Amino acid sequence: MKFLARPLPALFLLAGMAAHAAPPSLAPNDAQALPPPLADLAAKVGPAVVSIASMAPVSATPPAAGDNGDNNGDGSDGGDGNTGFHPAADTKNAADGGVVPPPKTIESLGSGFVFDPAGYILTNHHVVNGASNVTVTFPDGTVYPAIIAGVDKDVDLAVLKINAGHPLPYVPFGNSAQMRVGDWVLAIGNPFGMPNSNTAGIISALHRQIGDTKFDDFIQTDAAINKGNSGGPLFNLQGQVIGVNSAIYSPSGTSDGIGFSIPSAMAEPVAEALAHDGKMQRGWLGVAVEELTPQIQAALKLSSAKGVLVGAVDPHSPAAGELQPGDVITAISTAAIDDPQALTIRIAEFQTGQSVTVDYVRDGKPGQASLVIQAPPPKQDESIAQADAKPAAPVDLPQYGLGLAGPPAATGVSVLSAKGPAEKAGIVAGDVIEQVNGVVVASAADLRKQVQGLGQMPAIFMVTGADGSGGDPGPRWIPVKPGK
Repeated sequence: MKFLARPLPALFLLAGMAAHAAPPSLAPNDAQALPPPLADLAAKVGPAVVSIASMAPVSATPPAAGDNGDNNGDGSDGGDGNTGFHPAADTKNAADGGVVPPPKTIESLGSGFVFDPAGYILTNHHVVNGASNVTVTFPDGTVYPAIIAGVDKDVDLAVLKINAGHPLPYVPFGNSAQMRVGDWVLAIGNPFGMPNSNTAGIISALHRQIGDTKFDDFIQTDAAINKGNSGGPLFNLQGQVIGVNSAIYSPSGTSDGIGFSIPSAMAEPVAEALAHDGKMQRGWLGVAVEELTPQIQAALKLSSAKGVLVGAVDPHSPAAGELQPGDVITAISTAAIDDPQALTIRIAEFQTGQSVTVDYVRDGKPGQASLVIQAPPPKQDESIAQADAKPAAPVDLPQYGLGLAGPPAATGVSVLSAKGPAEKAGIVAGDVIEQVNGVVVASAADLRKQVQGLGQMPAIFMVTGADGSGGDPGPRWIPVKPGK
């Protein structure tokens, strides 16, 4: 059998320990609160935490040595190699009287919790991935068969449904955005097949990106999380789920005090969507953004480098008419946006049809827009687009002093001439412009479209090709303000 709380590859070695000054002494009341009493909390939330066993057919091709017992071929399960087979009764072949080997299965053990008394249970997708049979066991020993109501591979979550015939004990979600580094947390799960195991610790870090899912934004905790804890809840001291335990960093394969949980800000909307709709339809804001580099900050005369620069707005998107190129987005529904990845993660927490507020800075002044998230448009067939394309003519952008070749270069738009603002900024004939304000441009027409509507705001070009002084051939970011 396989116990699931995926260990991450060991990538770092402890090189040494730095000397630190002694911490300030705690006040008597603070000292008495460390650690907090957790017995009442464990008794309160424990009945809603379940053990999950999933049975899946074994691949016809035996796993390669050292793959840790992965049963889906992509390494995502991260099992511990303790894979055992549980065959059914032998059957006889009527034709030759011989014995036919029974089909083999692999059992994976994980954790989960009831978030809806109607019988909906949240766990990790990798706990039930490929399962043909799933059972759920409650702390009192009651066992229920479960069906998979929906999965979201992008964030490694799945919702199970059981029919108990009566309301079940459940636990509510809390607000992970309110958690701080150093806050106490309680983890409950089924490590190594030992159900209702409780471990405590603190939040070690927030917003960890470990390359595990498309929308990495993990809570890191030192509460002991082992194989089998996958899908189990991480509680705050109010008994609310603020994370779903999903992975561990472990050179040894067991808990080394570095565990990772999917924050409830991401998990709760996914859980509700999978329970009610069977899928999570993420929305689309319709803006192309880029990081605020020191050069862009200086060009726009911004007081802070926090936020993301809007490079383009799709005319058919929720942001059309509300946001414009040159805006700096600083928050989405009160959640701070410091970089493009943060924006991607925050938007992923909303379903199609939900309203969000966008805080932004425009021309040095704060503003706010209320937008309704929409489904992203279908992608156009590239072959049709190419068949309809007409020969491209050269394009002049006199406000920037640029003359651009009509036919696209291999990686962008070739510069035929550079005068005035472009020449002063360091762009020369022969350069290739690959991006404008963070948006990739494939033709001169694309480039012209990206600068339309900027007014007197500078365009930020990503340029490759030797500059006029014979410097680095790039790529390099060059702000160019319209002028003469």
